[in-house]
Amino acid sequence: MYKRNFITGIILLLFLSVSVNGQNNIKVTKLKALKDAYTGKFLIGTASDLRGFSDAELANIKMHYNAITPENSMKPQSLHPSMDKYNFGIADSLVDWSTKNGLKVWGHTLLWHAQTAPWFFQANPELEETPRPRPAFQPNQPRAPRDPNAPRPSMAEMWLRSVSGPLACRDVALERLKNHIMTVAGRYKGRVIGWDVANESIEDGGDGTTENLRNFSWYKVVGPDVLTLAFKWAREADPDAELYYNDYNIEQGAVENKGKHASSMLLLKRLIAEGAPITGVGIQGHWHLDTNLEDVEKAIENYASLGLRVAITELDVTATGNNSGAFDVNTGRREIPAENYLKQAEVYKKLFEIFMRHSDVIDRVTLWGVSDTRSWRRGQDALLFDGELQPKPAFHAVIEAGKKK
Repeated sequence: MYKRNFITGIILLLFLSVSVNGQNNIKVTKLKALKDAYTGKFLIGTASDLRGFSDAELANIKMHYNAITPENSMKPQSLHPSMDKYNFGIADSLVDWSTKNGLKVWGHTLLWHAQTAPWFFQANPELEETPRPRPAFQPNQPRAPRDPNAPRPSMAEMWLRSVSGPLACRDVALERLKNHIMTVAGRYKGRVIGWDVANESIEDGGDGTTENLRNFSWYKVVGPDVLTLAFKWAREADPDAELYYNDYNIEQGAVENKGKHASSMLLLKRLIAEGAPITGVGIQGHWHLDTNLEDVEKAIENYASLGLRVAITELDVTATGNNSGAFDVNTGRREIPAENYLKQAEVYKKLFEIFMRHSDVIDRVTLWGVSDTRSWRRGQDALLFDGELQPKPAFHAVIEAGKKK
């Protein structure tokens, strides 16, 4: 711990004496709240379900953020695990706490191929309510060895296995989805400012000549129009909510209008043409030290050209890279060279400078987690605060970027 704190201190001293953008030295005095640095520009959010948070962590959220996205508690699997059961407890608590403490809540998510209970797609979900019997445990029976060369099942294959049995017909699946959206979006009407209506519908890869939607889950049982219908039902449930399409890597290829970005443009144009009441696009922003920043800026411009608002919805920038040190078996993490934290700060600063240039179309910038130990990328030190809630060089870089108004 002392070694880590010492290294962090050295990094901060280096940062204070080194230019982040090659031109301006950054001077850190009194710690400023992130949200205050971007007042009048866009909301600064974090993502969490607030379960088991310490007073210090809650204080950090109240100080630095004015928006929050539930990381998991509003996903279909969490809220609606079986046909006749809803679990609203965690989500309700988050909304109540956030409202009390002045944070706006963003709903995440109503339609997703992942973390959605199998019953949505089953012809006879009531038959799956009874747990399947497991074979008796045989203590002396060796496990069959795994073939390391065997191909791994695709996401579509794993989804089909999880559903098991015959699939529901299109009309039944749509009725279930509509009931889910109307119930969930209706429950939080006026208490959340908007929704990621659909999440990660576009498959990885592809040349950008088609929408390249996933070939399983809702897109297999219903078809491509499930997205337009989901947006219309969300609008019916909450007429005042902002309604977004959210996805990762959709900025990639923006400069040349190819790949996943080109697919996202085709999808968004279709949704608009079909009358989907979509108001914006969420660029997730799970980035790294070598992220193509030109693609990021061009993607924002392209989405805005469609008349859509933009949000950065799940921002983090990994500090790990090709020059990361050896894996430490005692700490369970890979040592990260000090220079990487300076590179991370530079990337964050350039990103927020882009966001500032386009603050007329950007509504929110949300960091996906509160600290490096409260992150799905734990071990990659991807956020602005370390595991002890101490601001990293990236934090001060973001504050500095906010001064250019």
